[in-house]
Amino acid sequence: MNRLISYFFLIGASIGFAQTPPTADPTRLGPLEVNGAEYRMNSIHVRGIPWATDVWGTVFFPKDLSRSPYPSVILLHGNSAICRIPNTRTTAGSLIPPACPQGTVQIPNHAGYDYIAGHLASHGYIVASINANSINARANAISERGRLVQEHLRFWEKWNSETGAEPFGRTFAGRVDLTRIGLWGHSRGGEGVRAAYEFNRQERRPFAIKALMELGPVDFGAFNVASANPVFNVDNVPFSVLLPVCDRDVSDTSGMRAFDRGVRLPESNPSPKSQIYLWGSNHNFSNLEWNPEDPLLRCIDYPVITTREEQVDMVQVYTMGFFRTYLGGENFRSLFSGDAPPPPQVWAQTTLSYQESASSILSVEGFSTEGSPKLNNLGGDTTISNARFIVCGSNCNEELPGDWYHDNIVRAARLEWPVPGFAMPTISMGLGKDGLPRDISTYTHFAFRAAARFSPSNPFGFASQSVSVRLVDFDGKLSIVKASGDAQRIPYPTGSTFRRSVLKTVRVPLSGFQGIDLKRVARAEILLDGQPTGSLYLTEVYFTN
Repeated sequence: MNRLISYFFLIGASIGFAQTPPTADPTRLGPLEVNGAEYRMNSIHVRGIPWATDVWGTVFFPKDLSRSPYPSVILLHGNSAICRIPNTRTTAGSLIPPACPQGTVQIPNHAGYDYIAGHLASHGYIVASINANSINARANAISERGRLVQEHLRFWEKWNSETGAEPFGRTFAGRVDLTRIGLWGHSRGGEGVRAAYEFNRQERRPFAIKALMELGPVDFGAFNVASANPVFNVDNVPFSVLLPVCDRDVSDTSGMRAFDRGVRLPESNPSPKSQIYLWGSNHNFSNLEWNPEDPLLRCIDYPVITTREEQVDMVQVYTMGFFRTYLGGENFRSLFSGDAPPPPQVWAQTTLSYQESASSILSVEGFSTEGSPKLNNLGGDTTISNARFIVCGSNCNEELPGDWYHDNIVRAARLEWPVPGFAMPTISMGLGKDGLPRDISTYTHFAFRAAARFSPSNPFGFASQSVSVRLVDFDGKLSIVKASGDAQRIPYPTGSTFRRSVLKTVRVPLSGFQGIDLKRVARAEILLDGQPTGSLYLTEVYFTN
């Protein structure tokens, strides 16, 4: 039935971080003493790789393995130089990869993540870092990187067997928990571990990959660049992407497209997805063996992270927090959800996107069809008032300058205000058909993704837009919460060489809405009240925990 709602009760609140303590530091050295070792099998045939390949890596593990089995994490570097002059950082050309000219040596690119591997091992993990020099400098070779990860897992299965295998003998026999495997990749290694995840699902006896994280990854499959490969995705496991804002190598931060697809894919297992857009960070600092890709460390309008140590500290926070949460069962979830500030070593600004499993949210609006007003995902009406708008996807860049690099799976409302006869722009969404209410009391947050546009309508600045949320119950009572604080602001777009609008998740706790019946809510409304002028992308509106 239809019901006329009379707004007669108003409560305002502001949600920020004033009373919320920081997330605990996940990088503190653990209680376990750590050993390290190297393994290397040269020029062997690896299934799915059409040339001879080295199976070469280092492993860090607890010295005392008596309390094992311990979960396993595999790290994979990206494309880089293969050779350098000994005892210098001066790189030299490779002949036929990975052959190095006389007087040069191979770069141990996999050793660039020892700071992650050693610290994780001290908390009870067996962490192997793969050398992919045999694959580097060969077009994009993403599929081959995925196959190399699979081959390393097959060797770890042998080393973990009752009889063990060379070169470790029985050192790791029964010591590796192959029911809890995590994958982590940097740059082309990021899409490489994503490929390994997809290939693994095709196996008759797949490995138990339980968590996957990428740092500054490419997404070549979506654009069919270099040598073609499929589009690789991650769905049924926890997945996180850390994007360097000042990345001059992967300058379009294409890893955000993998995140976009991850949150939209159907799932059978609950699996949260997260994205960390780390301001000031660059591509190469995160590998200790790599030279900075940009000696001038440029970033538009924003100060850069000038020392490798500072960036490494922040990368370590999110990497260790991710695996200790989703493989180890500890709780550093607020690093990714933004529900609490990060520990002090993350001093740079972050823009977070976070979503629990697609099966555990109540989706309200995704702007999946053209036009408005229209029916939303709950059967209610969506209206946009006092703002010019279009519903867009791949055509979001039609109005130049272009700043939209999200995956084509994402559709959004592109909004701009003021309009003649100015009033506050409002996106109003009914939560049930014909105005009927919905019980949202079992959820903890109202959330949506938004990004500021590169537009003269936006006031320039790094905290350029903010919003409020209004909930209206079936009796016409309403409550407004202002989404305030750094974690909720929608920053002006920046980038390394061109500006990018990157969607962030704004999460508003339902505990802030007072004086209304959360079991009978009729409408949810987003009020664009932060600035008198502005332009935003808005999408993926939902209730969640």
